Amino acid sequence: MEHSCPHCGKPLPDGASFCPYCAHGLNRRQQLEPPRCVGGILRRAAKALGLLVLAAAVLLGLAQMRKPKTYTGQGSLTYTDQDGTYELVLGDSGSRQDPTAVYTVHTPLEEEHGRFIHLFINEKATGSDVTELFIQNKILAHRVEVVPDEPTDHGVTLEEPSLVNIINLGCSFQSNVRWTGSSPDVTIRWTLHMKNGDTLCLEQRQIVEPLALRRYTAEDLPMETLGQLQQSINRLSNELPPDVMAEICLPPVEYVGTLNLSGYPIRLYGSRNGDQCTTIRGGIRVKGQGDDANRIADIEFHGPGVGLEVTAPVKVSGCSFQGYETAVATKNCKRVELYDCLLTDNTVGLSLAAQMGENRVEQCRFAGNGTGILLPSGNSVAQVEIINCVLEQNGVNLDNQGGFPLSLTDTAVT
Repeated sequence: MEHSCPHCGKPLPDGASFCPYCAHGLNRRQQLEPPRCVGGILRRAAKALGLLVLAAAVLLGLAQMRKPKTYTGQGSLTYTDQDGTYELVLGDSGSRQDPTAVYTVHTPLEEEHGRFIHLFINEKATGSDVTELFIQNKILAHRVEVVPDEPTDHGVTLEEPSLVNIINLGCSFQSNVRWTGSSPDVTIRWTLHMKNGDTLCLEQRQIVEPLALRRYTAEDLPMETLGQLQQSINRLSNELPPDVMAEICLPPVEYVGTLNLSGYPIRLYGSRNGDQCTTIRGGIRVKGQGDDANRIADIEFHGPGVGLEVTAPVKVSGCSFQGYETAVATKNCKRVELYDCLLTDNTVGLSLAAQMGENRVEQCRFAGNGTGILLPSGNSVAQVEIINCVLEQNGVNLDNQGGFPLSLTDTAVT
């Protein structure tokens, strides 16, 4: 059968695959399509791979969330766990809300000094005290250490921290720090290892500024009368540089009236010559701020009124107080220390009111007073240590109206 080209109409030879006249191809091509099932498999495979990638990302995120973390801070740090957010504060006993990143102390070269460093733990949102619960329930181990700038014998020591309750301030994790005037600047580091694997590292810088002691006697300054002594102290307070502390050796005379020590720390030392000794018929008012303690030693005080009225840190030793309404009255200061003192025949021997720090009474005798030691209620006495003292024949030996924490060591109360 004769075939013709569908394109030009010319006759075609048998079995021709193209027209020899117009060269058009004569075979019909069939377009092949891949089976539809292959595309579905690829799409499902891609979807499954995406889900696997998403799952891997979620698992990685969860793993990162559970990974132990290290938190650091200078003076304070904020820490969050599954139970809430907390503020950890290094400070003194005056406030649990104000961190102290750098603590500067003035210390005579030849003397040793000490202070308490407090770790307060507050709930971040409310500021409420959670120290005890935090330590008991969340901390696995802790370490407090001195980190010097140079690997030398720095002379700074730390006591193992203990949990204490400060009236009106709540709980504190407290360590005692001791140093001398020749100690270098150091960093005090608290490291808390948490039960969930986290680590909290909190630091405080301690800077020691040495003080030189400059000694004055009646040959150096006029001090035969209270007026002369007051003028001499005022002049020293205005003229001496901040790195010098004045030691005044008083003559064995009697001063009448009230002596004011304000701002600049002064050391007053009485003296004795036979039956004569340094005596004050009146009182001394100690005012000021900061941590530099005034020193008052070896002076006889005779009332009435108030013998020693204190609103600044003070150390009193070897003094006697007789015939006062209140022999020693303290308020609104960080630290009061009495050593080897005699308080007799006063209405109140020692009144510790509104104290914010650590107070120590050692080897003192309270006898024949209406009240030997009074701790009024409504104030914030932090700690009172009474060591090797005698309280006898007072109307009331110890009146702890505020229920403050007391440490009575080798003290006789009769």
